[in-house]
Amino acid sequence: MQNYVSEVGNKLAAVSDRKLPYEFFVVNDGTPNAWALPGGKIGIHRGLLTELNSEAELAAVLAHEIVHAAAKHGAKSMQRGLLLQSTIALANAAAKNSNYTNYTQLGAELGAALITTKYGRDAERESDLYGMNYMHLAGYDPAAAVDLQQTFVNLESGRKSSSLSTLFASHPPSRERVENNRLHAATLPTGGQRGAARYQQVMRRLQTSKPAYQAYENATAAFAEADFATATTLAKEAIQLEPNEAQFHTLLGDLAGIDNRLARAQQHYRHAISLNERFFYPHLQRGLVSRDLGEINAAKSSLTRSIELLPTAAAYNALGEIAESEGNLDQALKYFSAASKDTGAAGEAALTSLVRLRIARQPGAYIDAQMGLAGNGEWVLIIGNTAPRDFTGLILELAYADLNGRVRRQQISVSGILAAASSRRISSGLSRAVSSNAPRVTVLRIQLAVN
Repeated sequence: MQNYVSEVGNKLAAVSDRKLPYEFFVVNDGTPNAWALPGGKIGIHRGLLTELNSEAELAAVLAHEIVHAAAKHGAKSMQRGLLLQSTIALANAAAKNSNYTNYTQLGAELGAALITTKYGRDAERESDLYGMNYMHLAGYDPAAAVDLQQTFVNLESGRKSSSLSTLFASHPPSRERVENNRLHAATLPTGGQRGAARYQQVMRRLQTSKPAYQAYENATAAFAEADFATATTLAKEAIQLEPNEAQFHTLLGDLAGIDNRLARAQQHYRHAISLNERFFYPHLQRGLVSRDLGEINAAKSSLTRSIELLPTAAAYNALGEIAESEGNLDQALKYFSAASKDTGAAGEAALTSLVRLRIARQPGAYIDAQMGLAGNGEWVLIIGNTAPRDFTGLILELAYADLNGRVRRQQISVSGILAAASSRRISSGLSRAVSSNAPRVTVLRIQLAVN
């Protein structure tokens, strides 16, 4: 299946106007969707393949995404540090011995919004038009693009679009698009292959396995609703139908972990890895469980392998915590810094740890302190918090030379919370009559505020 999709995609890429190192991969996700990443990586979900009727309709989808990739539609919305890095790494991590690239179970921290980028009307029109041109040049019937859009419009208007909501959110169908495509198809030469029989033959295995994946998707939905008994039953049902699908066993591992059966969870993750070594998630989960079991070397090995396959904030943060517990603060700072680029829960936790370790080493790392002379001749201290976290317990030292040239020191305690990205004006109690030059400010102590 993977080879088949790549074959169709490469035919279209060969006739496209912009030559990129296009890569086409099937994503093991039941959500009907297709998407393009910067640089020419194009994914189509297993769930969308089951909705198509012919090779020409597959070509319509892939050609449309080729244009999105070539024109960099939606690229600006993807510039989110680790999020984009991770998603591109995912595209590079396709399992060699699998029909799919696994994208499920990434969680909120990797931002599913990356594959639901909302394209504007002009971007969709451009992708439809040029995509149909590529279909014709590659030998496909461009009218299949019209039929595909009409099907999506019918599904949406017939209130049968719940399963297609993700696709419709990013690629909204409309009768206007159908008519525009119909008019453009009329300008292209007639003919071209549909390839319905070949498509159905290639997808036969996908159709027969559909009940197993449906059971799995129902299991994940039950898991999300904390109905763990139902999730377990459905996951086992999925395994009975498709015993060699790694993510089914991974879900059982997650369920065992929820029940604090960590040793059992490890068994499920090991089995999942034996079925698909190149899927990052069971490595990540195995690493987290090993850490909780006190198997630190095993934890570090599994977490590192997960990062090799797909860098995630969860793995970086866990490795940072391990490094800190071992006293390797330099390494901990590196891990926390990498994780902090993500906006999810693990990234936020890592950012807090990063700030905490930095102020322990250098209390003034995030404090901007300046002395100014007020109109009454008093030295005034202006302090600013440049950190993304609130501080409390701030103690400053002012060093100054008195009028006799002797060095004097004075401590100032700042009461309350100094909020993130805020500043405060504080009286020093010193006047120009005491020190003609501005005192030097040193941060002696500071700590994170507990919210």
